Amino acid sequence: MIYDCTTADGRKATGSIQSEIEGEKLAASVIFWDLGITDAITDKHRTYQGNVVIPIAARLATE
Repeated sequence: MIYDCTTADGRKATGSIQSEIEGEKLAASVIFWDLGITDAITDKHRTYQGNVVIPIAARLATE
């Protein structure tokens, strides 16, 4: 999953979060490729890492 975030004060963070899909579920998505529902099947059975923290640069000190 790719993210592109902006905080309320304008700081930005971009990056990606790794995901996995089980082999048998991927095979099922290939079977349904022609029906146009592949994305729904693969996304439903995708697993992401447990806790995700998106790093954001510290605020610059104002003068």
